[in-house]
Amino acid sequence: MRRRLRQWKTELEREAVTGDSDQLFEEAVIRWITEVLETSVKPQTMRRYTISIRSLEATFKGVRVCDITTRLISNFVSSRSGYVTNATIRRDLTALSRLLSACVAWGWITSNPALSFDRTIIRERRDPITPPCPDSVARVKAACPPGMAAILDLLEQTGMRENEAVSLTGDNVDHERQQIRLLRTKTSRPRTIAWVTPGGNATALLEQAPHTGCLFPNRDGHPYRNAASNYGQIMRRVMARCEAKGIPFTRFRIHDLRHAFAIRWLKTGGDIYRLSRHLGHTSVKTTEIYLSALTADELDRVLHVGTKDGTETP
Repeated sequence: MRRRLRQWKTELEREAVTGDSDQLFEEAVIRWITEVLETSVKPQTMRRYTISIRSLEATFKGVRVCDITTRLISNFVSSRSGYVTNATIRRDLTALSRLLSACVAWGWITSNPALSFDRTIIRERRDPITPPCPDSVARVKAACPPGMAAILDLLEQTGMRENEAVSLTGDNVDHERQQIRLLRTKTSRPRTIAWVTPGGNATALLEQAPHTGCLFPNRDGHPYRNAASNYGQIMRRVMARCEAKGIPFTRFRIHDLRHAFAIRWLKTGGDIYRLSRHLGHTSVKTTEIYLSALTADELDRVLHVGTKDGTETP
């Protein structure tokens, strides 16, 4: 990713034109990347922003920053609608807004037009959360090298995020307490989780893991740098094989294993507030998306309806 970013920055510098009041979109990108992103955001966030900048380039390249208006932003949204999801468009607008906020701070412009754009016209539509098919999960695991298969097992049994599992070392695991210390989290706030929960049990997996070094390395003995990309290649191969043999297969994302864990937790009557803390959600409102996967009886148990811990049903 760094090599790709350096190459892109070089291309921008080649075409950039410097002026006192005519700073181009490309100049803003170069300064934003070198002065802000490289020193203040995580690599994953930086990668997301650079992907968005590439999408923005088609509309804004060669445009003076002071000429970026809500109308031009609207044109960008229209050009993307129907080709990518609304969630992707909203992420691209977030990157543009961060870039223009930096331009305001530098004194290049006096206001941020991306903040004035009404995003309610591109609402993000969430697909219903459904756990992946167990047979499909088993087929993908069987096609994975040992390290990747173990990562998928860990995600399925603990509900942690992909980057949290990939970066684990033996020092992060407390075998006596059956706990895992997660240091590289989405919110950058470390948290400790149990590996035996209502959603899963990772005992068999972690008892066999090394006590030092990378917990689940690749074939070369190093942590996976592009686990999602490697997983995607395996997924496509398994899909192609199943299709050729007429075997039913349902594609799933790595993150769907986290969803499956959360749903199992709640279906067994696990507390939703504890689940929220286990998953590292900043609010239980985020965790409530899994309630739609429960039956009425399961929902009553989770919400303590009709019990001494909750409200009696009328």
